[in-house]
Amino acid sequence: MSDHIGSVDSSSHAGFHEKSGDPGRGSPGSPGSQESIGSLISGLLQDLQEMVRGEITLARAEVRDDVTTASKGLASLAGASLIGVTGFIFVMLGVTYLLNQYMRMWIAAGAVGLALLVIAAIVASIAKSKLSATNLKPDQTIDSLKEDREWAKQQVSSVKQ
Repeated sequence: MSDHIGSVDSSSHAGFHEKSGDPGRGSPGSPGSQESIGSLISGLLQDLQEMVRGEITLARAEVRDDVTTASKGLASLAGASLIGVTGFIFVMLGVTYLLNQYMRMWIAAGAVGLALLVIAAIVASIAKSKLSATNLKPDQTIDSLKEDREWAKQQVSSVKQ
């Protein structure tokens, strides 16, 4: 941070502070005031760059956490699905052979297949609703950027005065 710009506090953004006794600082009409305004603007730009870098880092961390959580869930779901499908195939073969005792094999297989299609549609609908509920938007970063924009506006307007 620059000597002329206050540090950024997350609860309230600090403004400019003047050091007393600095040479070259005077009233706006004095010869050294141009240099101090230039220093203030330079310090302000440095602070803004640091804030933007911090916001980018925060956004990356938020998105990384959300993606990591979602990918772990999807990997577990894929493993469980593979094992479940294998077991389910054998159960449905058993049901088909059981129904074969009361009807022809092709009718038994068709009835089991139709039941499986209905179950698959229900499970797909549930999975779709769970995946669409996943929010990958970095809400904290967006809120923080809005606060930073307001702070920057205040800083720029105080430099202009």
